[in-house]
Amino acid sequence: MDQNRVDPAYAEELFLWILEKPDDDDKLREEKLRDLAIAFDTDPRAVLNAVDAVANKASLYPPTFDFIVPKDAVPTWRNCIDEQPCVPLEYSYPASLSDLVGIVADAVKKKAPVRAVGSGHSFSDITNSQDAILVDPSKSLKQVFPVDPSILYAGTDPANAIRAQCGITVAAFNRVLDARSLGLINMGAYDGQTISGALSTGTHGSGKNYGPMSDFLLSIVLVTENGKVYQIEPSPDSAPITDPAKFAGHLPEAPDIAVELKQDNAWFNAAKVAMGCLGLIYSYTIRVQPAFSISEVRTMTTWEDVKPLLSSWPPPILDNTDHFELLINPYDEGEHHKCVKVERMRKALTKPSGARLTKLWQWLEEQSVSHSQALVALLNTAHSLWFTRSTIDTALGFLPDMEPPYIDISHNVLTLGVENTVKAWALELHFNAADDCVGTIDKVLEAFKSIGNDKQWFIAGPLGIRFVKSSDAFIAPQAGRFTCTVECDMLYGINNAKALLGEVKKRICDQSTLTGSDSIRIHWGLDWGYTTADDVRKWYPDFGKWQAVYRELNTTGMFDNVFTKRLRVRE
Repeated sequence: MDQNRVDPAYAEELFLWILEKPDDDDKLREEKLRDLAIAFDTDPRAVLNAVDAVANKASLYPPTFDFIVPKDAVPTWRNCIDEQPCVPLEYSYPASLSDLVGIVADAVKKKAPVRAVGSGHSFSDITNSQDAILVDPSKSLKQVFPVDPSILYAGTDPANAIRAQCGITVAAFNRVLDARSLGLINMGAYDGQTISGALSTGTHGSGKNYGPMSDFLLSIVLVTENGKVYQIEPSPDSAPITDPAKFAGHLPEAPDIAVELKQDNAWFNAAKVAMGCLGLIYSYTIRVQPAFSISEVRTMTTWEDVKPLLSSWPPPILDNTDHFELLINPYDEGEHHKCVKVERMRKALTKPSGARLTKLWQWLEEQSVSHSQALVALLNTAHSLWFTRSTIDTALGFLPDMEPPYIDISHNVLTLGVENTVKAWALELHFNAADDCVGTIDKVLEAFKSIGNDKQWFIAGPLGIRFVKSSDAFIAPQAGRFTCTVECDMLYGINNAKALLGEVKKRICDQSTLTGSDSIRIHWGLDWGYTTADDVRKWYPDFGKWQAVYRELNTTGMFDNVFTKRLRVRE
């Protein structure tokens, strides 16, 4: 889009006039629409659509013009909540490993950066790449393959491993596993991400014995900046699955593309969580297990009653429950925070039974979800601590089980369900669970309370508390320590939401003197750009090891973007 054809101030004046005076002289309005359309090399209808978008979406005001797309322009890319806009050089939709290699070769010729995108569920600038070739594998790279037993080390069980292309979503992958009587070992509460997006950002579930999803990886097939393809696995002394003597040097579905087997712990632990900075992921081999069921009980309580369960270390409740979670109202009523306790136990695959909600409550929940933006408008209008607290209390009231326990196949229990359709955003804090997790959660609660009192900024959702096993991935948020996570969920469109979450980061992370494995970190996909270059070096003891692999695989900066520049990764 060529905005140099008109003075920006004049363009904004035209736009605002059209927006604010819709009932004025039709002829004059048409002239101004035409002037603005000429300025952006588009047609008046596109300008009018943009006017309507602004009129119905306050977050786009004042206009930036990036949503007025010229007739022949490449469409602007945005994430799932219409944030992080970027205008790529072009889009590419690979359908094979050969296509990925060709995209890299084309990028070399064009001297263009390359960035993979998926479902856009990351709220940070991980995929924000201006004038780059954006690679979207979610259209065609969605196949799942059995692992070839003939190339594995003796004693390796191929039945508990499966290889998936990068573009398949977690939900679709679960359906494939269902058909094969298999299941993911653990997963997050949202299943709309591509598998590569979930793994590359450190997405996690809960459970003392279960790390992030990336910890269940057995190998990674990666296309690098010169088109060379590697299958990356742990070092020979760390139980890799592939026997080099049996490896054919290519993948079964791509016999014409050479693949080098790289068994190296540094490469493997760097590539597991790398935010797309090392190359283009083609496929993963993932450790799975026979399909299983989970029994879930949700109980209404208060945070003050739960505290004693977590005060000793290690807390017995984490040993007695496979997956333990909390949902806490950040705003107290009479010094008590309403809280839902979620306890899940694994069991052999069995017939579903019980229900999270009665039919009446399920209908009420669905109505609440479908009218969530009306609730946002109401929260923004009411704008009070009492109303926000009462709204969150009401939402928590939907969650306790009506017919406990609820039993179903694992992924149906681990996902949120209809709540995942709500347009929302979040910030997630990660800290050492063994280092006074109760005290840290109290500090987060106090931060929200004091920000509400000081600035009248309120979060429109409960805080989600989970516990995650430590990870070997160099820059996974769970790296190096058993982790407690606090997810600060927010309905999309709440006034001052970003400012509120930024203030939380400032009060909790920036004012903390803890470093390394004891530091308070932010989940990569729920970062909002608040993490700084200094933070990364303070938080991750192995960042230098990750950076060394990055420098080895991304020498030209082909996979750099706004994210890598913000964190000064190349320095």
